[in-house]
Amino acid sequence: MKTADGYRIHSGGLKLWLCLCALALPGVAWRALAAAEDGKGEVFKLREVSVFEQSEDSFLRGQTAQCQDKPLAEVKSYPAFVSKKPVYGSVRFAADYGQTNGGLLFYFAMDESQGTGKGYDRLYFDLNRDLDLRNDPVVMPQRHPPDRAGLRYSGIKEQVIFDPLSISFDFGPAGNRPVQIMPRLMVSVYDKEESKQVTFIRTRLYEGDIKLGGELYEARLGNDFFIRGRLDQPGTALMLSSKDRNRRMAWWGGDRLMAAHKVHGRFYTFSASPTGEELTVLPYQGDLGTFEIGPGERVITNLSVTGSLEAKELAVPVGGEFGESALAAPARRCQIPAGDYSPNYISVEFGHLRLAISYNYHSEGKPRDRSGRARVYGLAVSKDQPCVLDFSNKPDVMFASPSRDQRFKLGDAVEVKAVLVDPKLDFMIRGLGDATKTETNGRYRSLDPKVFITRANGEKVAEGVMPFG
Repeated sequence: MKTADGYRIHSGGLKLWLCLCALALPGVAWRALAAAEDGKGEVFKLREVSVFEQSEDSFLRGQTAQCQDKPLAEVKSYPAFVSKKPVYGSVRFAADYGQTNGGLLFYFAMDESQGTGKGYDRLYFDLNRDLDLRNDPVVMPQRHPPDRAGLRYSGIKEQVIFDPLSISFDFGPAGNRPVQIMPRLMVSVYDKEESKQVTFIRTRLYEGDIKLGGELYEARLGNDFFIRGRLDQPGTALMLSSKDRNRRMAWWGGDRLMAAHKVHGRFYTFSASPTGEELTVLPYQGDLGTFEIGPGERVITNLSVTGSLEAKELAVPVGGEFGESALAAPARRCQIPAGDYSPNYISVEFGHLRLAISYNYHSEGKPRDRSGRARVYGLAVSKDQPCVLDFSNKPDVMFASPSRDQRFKLGDAVEVKAVLVDPKLDFMIRGLGDATKTETNGRYRSLDPKVFITRANGEKVAEGVMPFG
């Protein structure tokens, strides 16, 4: 028995049986077999279409910009505003996930030309990136925006769809190319508090029909909440919908180009051309290893997992086979491509408990901010030894807020957000339920802990239920 990052790894083996038949197969089947043998995969042509004419709402989310009500110090010159409440912001395109300094950084501002409270109708966007917002063309609202360009959330007070911008991106071998990006402003009111959000939507994507394991799928390739320009990056959005089963491959991480999809017991990986006109499907031919849920030192027999794990440039589903559900059927163990993983999002049956687990996107004193902390890929799956997740590490509590150096004055309301984490593998418990009891909605009864806050002398100051996640 060996250990890896605190989890027990039990020795085991993997037997591969390969049976090839030298019969002449017609058409696509023969080409697919040849592709599997030569490792080149099968190439499918995709066509460019408007993002507003397809049915996938994910592509209409857009990349969210950073907004504030004060000028940014980095900008040298702003235009003279009419509104007393202009919107100031910045957006970074073509950055790697979690990257804070790379890519293309643009600054912008929005004004109300008719006066404060009359509606935002002018966008100043530093297209030439000279930090002067006065010498770029003013962007105006669209007179007749596409029907699906706007959002329909409750609480929206004002929504403005601006004319698209043409921004040049580096497409690698294809050189620099313009990409059309549409800005959208949304002013919302919740609990009498107003907030402003600006998103940028890539107006074009690529779609076409492909085959996986003999089944027909519709593929859509583009940018959703990160705009990177070239479409051959691991984080590029790739939505697959089975035309035979009329369902989408919707497991966590399964909507990326880096996803390895499992069809009829075999994994398939994908690559795309930088411009998006071609999508290559390749049967996975690397090593497989076993990932499983183990009881540790506990007497537990009811063990299973479903969901997905993520490596640096690969996302894989875990569990049993896929049926009509978007998730794989729960299973105690499964075979996946060998590699080092962290949980993307998995649900685990562990005796009488149901646990929901994901990677930890918080830091001490910083909710939803990893502060540049490298992601831990501590679940080592190899062809020689199974990787067994048995929850033998001692959990810890991380306080996402308040921060250690935060100070308060008498009468201030203090919001405390604590997260239960595995400190070695850096994942957090998103939910904990009693698998023997259900609520009226059919879900397992939550076991959210009751938290007490006391003074150093033991005097109780506050108490309440603190949800997971």
